[in-house]
Amino acid sequence: MKSNMFKLLITSIFISILAVSCTAPIELHTNDAEPVIVIYGCLTDETTWQSVRITSSSPYFDEKQNSPVSDAKVVIRSSDDQIVELKEESNGVYQTVEEMTVIPGVTYYLNVEVDFDHDGMVETYEASTTMPPPYSLDSISIEAINIMGYKHYALNMYGIEEPSSDFYLCRIIFNDSISKAQISNYMAFSDLGMNDVYINGLTLTYFEAEDEENPWNENVEGLLYVAPGDKIGLCISRIEEGYYNFIWQCQKEQNGENPFFGGPASNITTNISNGGVGYFTSFATSVSVAYVP
Repeated sequence: MKSNMFKLLITSIFISILAVSCTAPIELHTNDAEPVIVIYGCLTDETTWQSVRITSSSPYFDEKQNSPVSDAKVVIRSSDDQIVELKEESNGVYQTVEEMTVIPGVTYYLNVEVDFDHDGMVETYEASTTMPPPYSLDSISIEAINIMGYKHYALNMYGIEEPSSDFYLCRIIFNDSISKAQISNYMAFSDLGMNDVYINGLTLTYFEAEDEENPWNENVEGLLYVAPGDKIGLCISRIEEGYYNFIWQCQKEQNGENPFFGGPASNITTNISNGGVGYFTSFATSVSVAYVP
């Protein structure tokens, strides 16, 4: 059964483009399902207005985006005694009143109170996240390569892999804008057993040559076309294992299982309590920039 979870989350949540103590699988149905609250928030180490988005789920085959949920009381508390209340800016997006920096190693607790089902009783939804330390990214390089007789570009990264087992999120900056800033386009991976080593030119992804006549040069969805001089940035973040699983499950729901080698579609894990869905997480980001040769 293809879950409607992907529709609930992917079409309605931000990133602003990420070890939760309590996670639970959510069983979802399609058009006959009652609406559920969808809560998604990513706290970052940037000094900015941190935000949480709250919406109401829509049926899987509905073309419309999820409806925003207003009039909620949204509070974030931290293990270092910070208490921050978020105010609704627009369309179910709740932001901190002042710019705020989230600190690695600190645990943040989300509390949302709202009469979601309009029965006169306020429901409470909670989640928590502990920000992992940032990744030690040294640099990246863009290398022109030949594959099957056609020019492509490889993005290679250089940095230190810590002794611990870690999980990572990568996003691409293309000419100063986050490219395809959706969970379906995130690159999430584990350290693959490479612990306590220096990563010397690991190829993370490939780009198509915009000026090359090749079978892929037709603006195929999901591919990024670049030209000499384009500015490419890599944002890499060490993320919680729960959020890593969340990203992979969302992507698997979108792409479907292999009919020959895969099992049935899995339900997506959430760390939102009380029957809510979505995810509340935090991460620090390291950035490096290179130019297409």
